[in-house]
Amino acid sequence: MSTESSVTTLTGIRGVVCDVDGVVHAGERVFTEAVEALNAWMAAGLGVVFVTNNASRAPEELAARLTEDGVDVGVDQVLTGAMAGAHVVAEQVPAGSSVFVAGSEALARATADAGLVPTGDPLEAAAVVQGYASSMTYQRLHDAARAVTAGAVWVATNRDLTLPTAWGQAPGNGAYVAAVARATGQEPLVAGKPEGAVYAMALQRLGCSADEAVAIGDRLETDVAGANRAGLHSVLVTTGVHGVRDVEDLLAAGGDADQQPDHLVTSLAALRLS
Repeated sequence: MSTESSVTTLTGIRGVVCDVDGVVHAGERVFTEAVEALNAWMAAGLGVVFVTNNASRAPEELAARLTEDGVDVGVDQVLTGAMAGAHVVAEQVPAGSSVFVAGSEALARATADAGLVPTGDPLEAAAVVQGYASSMTYQRLHDAARAVTAGAVWVATNRDLTLPTAWGQAPGNGAYVAAVARATGQEPLVAGKPEGAVYAMALQRLGCSADEAVAIGDRLETDVAGANRAGLHSVLVTTGVHGVRDVEDLLAAGGDADQQPDHLVTSLAALRLS
């Protein structure tokens, strides 16, 4: 693993799979050096797809936020947790099935776009899809647990326990998923990072193979582990959840090899791609 004190240069790269929260921004805080690096890579001809486990925003909303941050991005470069979650649910149940959506309006829309029918009745649901929403209520968690207990297929967009904000870490979707898991004694299928479905979707959009792509993120258990399992070059940037000390502790403890990044940088300004 290259160290954070050096400039890291990777050649033979055609595509970038870039996380958003904790990499491009954290709440209202924007990481200017990340924006500048991303724009420079795209201007040089590299493909970039932004992949977030966060299912609270529609693709056009996230693209608009990235544009506001200063990134030269189009909506076709965005893959969200909502899109991944809906994709996995659609693989599990027949087209036209009723799905209880424990999440945002963006997740409900993605579910409908995948040929499924969002429902508010947990007992008629063939499946439950659960993703982060700032408006999550106890009643939605209660109804999700009821549907799962009744036998519905359960898909979580992701299991990130925390969500980076400008002030620190807020509870993420994984915290709410854990509540349903504890209540039901069951575990969900997971659509987003570190699982493979979202990387396959990203590589298809980039038009390149895994060994021609680099994945950048701020979380060891999702961004780094997912990239390593999918065969991409993994880069941890220390502007979000995990930092240098976390990697050192992981290595010292002989932790999960999947969570060990190929490269570690404190800023995307220290990453050279070509």
